[in-house]
Amino acid sequence: MDPAVLGALRQAEELELITTGRLTGRPHSVRLAFAYADGGVWLRTDERPPPADASGIHRRRGRERDPDWLRNLADHPRCEILVGQARISAVYERSTDPEADLRRTVELMREKYGGDWVADWYVDRGRVPVRLRLE
Repeated sequence: MDPAVLGALRQAEELELITTGRLTGRPHSVRLAFAYADGGVWLRTDERPPPADASGIHRRRGRERDPDWLRNLADHPRCEILVGQARISAVYERSTDPEADLRRTVELMREKYGGDWVADWYVDRGRVPVRLRLE
C-alpha cells in the first residue's frame, strides 16, 4: 500500500464513506469515525431512531433501523473511502461473528480515540460492527 495512504489511514480522525444508494443508485456520502487494522477499516454504528407513529410513540422493529449507509452496503457492498487525499476502493463483508467483531472494533476505537470517548455503551444496544476490506 502507498505510504501516504497508509499514513492517512493511521492518522485521520474520520473518513468519508461513499456508498451506492439502495433506492436511488446514486452516491451517498457520510463522515464517520473509524479505525484501521488487519488490512481493513473498522466502523461501528448505532441504530437510527424510528420515526414516531400516529400516537407519537417510537417503535423499533429489528434491524430495520440501521443507518442508510449500512443498509446501502448490505445491498451494494462495493464502496469508496476518502481519507486525507486518498480515494480507496473497499468491499463490505458481513460479519460471521458480530459479537467478536464488535469487541474488536471497540478495542481499536479505544486505542485510537481514548477510553473516555469510547465508553462501555459502545458494546451494547444495537451496535453493529462493520469491516470494509480494502482493495
